This record gives sequence, structure tokens and C-alpha cells, in this order.
Amino acid sequence: MAPRITIVGGGSTHWTPRLLSDFANTPSLTAAEVSLHDIDESSLAPMLAIGKHIAAARDIGLQVTGGTDLAEALDGAEFVISAFSVGGFESMRHDLEIPARHGLRQPVGDSVGPGGIFRSLRSIPVMVAIARAVERHAPGALLLNVSNPMTALCRAVARETSVRTVGLCNELVGLQFWLSLVFDVPMHDVDPTVAGVNHLPLVTSLRLGGDDGFERLHRVLEHPEQLEGQPVWMDPPSQSHWHKVDPARGWTKADIVANNRLKLEVFRRFGVLPGSADTHVSEFFPWFVTAASDYGRDWGVHHYGLDGHRLDKVADDTEAAELEAGGEVSPWPSGELAAPLLDAVVTGRPRSLPVNIPNAGQVADLSEGVVVECMGTVDARGVRARDVASAGAAAEHLRRVAASQELTVRAALDGDRGLVLEAMLADPAAGSLPWETVVDMTDELLAATAPWLPQFAS
Repeated sequence: MAPRITIVGGGSTHWTPRLLSDFANTPSLTAAEVSLHDIDESSLAPMLAIGKHIAAARDIGLQVTGGTDLAEALDGAEFVISAFSVGGFESMRHDLEIPARHGLRQPVGDSVGPGGIFRSLRSIPVMVAIARAVERHAPGALLLNVSNPMTALCRAVARETSVRTVGLCNELVGLQFWLSLVFDVPMHDVDPTVAGVNHLPLVTSLRLGGDDGFERLHRVLEHPEQLEGQPVWMDPPSQSHWHKVDPARGWTKADIVANNRLKLEVFRRFGVLPGSADTHVSEFFPWFVTAASDYGRDWGVHHYGLDGHRLDKVADDTEAAELEAGGEVSPWPSGELAAPLLDAVVTGRPRSLPVNIPNAGQVADLSEGVVVECMGTVDARGVRARDVASAGAAAEHLRRVAASQELTVRAALDGDRGLVLEAMLADPAAGSLPWETVVDMTDELLAATAPWLPQFAS
């Protein structure tokens, strides 16, 4: 029987074309019934055209419908994918600009730090409302969240509802990719054990085929000169924002290591390897994005800024328009994890995938119930943690991040301004600033983003 999938935020030019193409590339999903829901009706027509084009181009039974009625979209759904943002660039502008005026520059600003906290405050009430609608209209559905801030959103759903929820992020796919470039192994042979939170998944052990990956990585770091001039099996994509050490030559393994300097420094010091891009990792450790390192640029940290986020949106819109006009449907997977997870559940064939789920002891350093990122086993029975692990010397840093996220969730649900300040003070980056600065910055952010924070109005 064809799976029934609802995408909330289905007008997204970033998510919907990728997800529909992935469904078309996954045999168990080619006949899926997909319902697109969006509050912006005008955004749905192009996505419906893309769905029709994909189905015709591949000659598959994929059916895509759309509308603005959430209850109707959820009726009969077996899987619900949440892919939305509250406030768009107008709200994000404040997330980035106000902290920058107070001396805190955020390379991304969508997961932790002031940007992540305030994006959570805007999005959590919407996410919980969606989950409660799932409880009413599709009570047995599995909710897959691909929206940021992933940890806080999934935690709010798990705390407030009975909906089965998993967060999906492809940062660990990126880790598998760059390690495969350095060590000439297939990506599926790169097998990490993970204990962390979203955008800071800490790899505590690593297998490269039959080898101890950490031993091989230590040997490379002890003698990095051995990588000079060694070509890679595939050039990294432009979206990585990496740079060659020598622009005049082709990509080499030495370049790959050079573009992961920050996480490799953490690995040297703590014995665990952050699994996300350095741009994300830097936001969890206040020592790297400082004036002394040109705000992380000396470490290779890419700053998106609002202009970077806007350029990504332009690229998404352009690609979607090309597909709507009859462009080629890519035969390659997007790298996103929704289709692989759905395939494992639908077919019953187990897969190991990185997942964000409530902690049931799989991350030994964190409290029960907080949402953690780990490797999961997915099959017809659903999603569960595969491993039990500890972050070791980095555990205290994880606990502080988790504490800030827990406070953020409570603040968003209760409309409590005091808890917002507590969350900002607990956050490693925001909490590194002087007391007066954090207080003033918090008040300014609450005032500037008030149109998207109705729970704080009273």
C-alpha cells in the first residue's frame, strides 16, 4: 500500500523539490500520496507543478495534492514532515544584527546562541500546534522534523504531546563524505558512534570499514604532510564553502583536512570529533569566534550573515523554477534523510541513520527526556537509539547547551521573559558576555521580534 505523507510547509522551495525528487528515487516511495500544506496558498501551485512533472518524467504513481487546511492535509497521514520557518528574513535580521551590535557575531544563528534561542521562541508554539493537530487528525503518524532549531522543536513536541517525533539533519552525512575523501573508503563504510545534540553531534568512536577510524585519523594528524598532493575521488560541492590551500591546483586530501581545522582541534583536545560543519561547531564553543581569530575566519569558519541566507533562498528558488519548467529530475539522492528513513519504515529493511530523539540513556551525560542526536536503528518498528555513549571530557559542554535549550522550551511555552534571560545566560556564546550586555541584548531582541512572539505580549 502506498505511504501517505504530509509536508507541513509544503510551499518551501528548499525542501519540497528535494523531498519529492528523493521519493521518486526511492522504489518504496514512488507511488506515495503526498499532501502539501502551507499557510501561503500562492506558494503551493509551483510545488504541485513540480510534483506533476516529477511523476510524469519518471512515469511513476507519485500523487501530490495541496491546500491550506491543516486538518484536511493531515487526514489519513502515516508520516508528517515539518519544514517551516516563522518570521522569515525579517525576524532573522534581528537575530543576527542585535547580537552583533553587542559584540557577538554568529556564523549561522539558527540553532544556538541568541539567534537559535529567539528562532525557537517564535517556532515552538507553531510546532506544538502542528503536533496537537497530528494528535487529533493522524494520531498514529510519525512526525519527522527537518526545521531548525531542531533540538528545541523536537523537545517541545515530546514534552507537550504524545506524537512520535524524530529530527533529521544531514550534517553527519557531511562527516561521512569528508572522511571518505581523506581515507578513500565508501561513505557507507564510515560508521560513527554519536553522543550529542543537533549541530554538535560528538563522534565518540569511529569505524572505517574494519579499521579503528580514530587511530587512522590520529596518524594523519601526526603527519599531515603525507596528504600533500594526494587527489580526492570527488571535488567537494560549492555549498561546503571550503577553500583550497593552493587555488592553482586541484583539490587534495590536505585541503579537506585544512577545511576541518576547528573540529580537528576539538578532537585533539577532547578526544571526540564534532560531526557538523565547522561553521556550526564554532557556535557551541565561545573561544573560536572572537576578534583574536577574526571572528573564526582564521579557523576557516564561514559566516553566512543575512546576505548569505538570502543567497541560499535565491538559489533554491532558481532550482525550483527550473524543475517546474520541466528540468531534469536528478537521479542522485539529495543527502537529506527523510526518504531513507521512510524507506526503512515502509519496507522493514533496517537502516542506521543519525536521528534526534528523546534521551533514554543513549547519551549517558544528559538527562532522560532531553532530545539528543545519536545513531539510530530504523525499521518497521520505528526509530530507536543504536548505541550508548558518553562525550567524555566534552560532556560538561553538552550539559550546558542542553540546559539552555530546556530553558528555551519552557520560556517559549510559558511566555516567561525571565526564562528567556536564563536561557541566554546558560548559552555558551551569549553567556560569555558581561551581565549587563546579556540583559540589554535580551530586552532588545524581545522588543524587536515582538510581532512574532504573541505569548510574551501580556
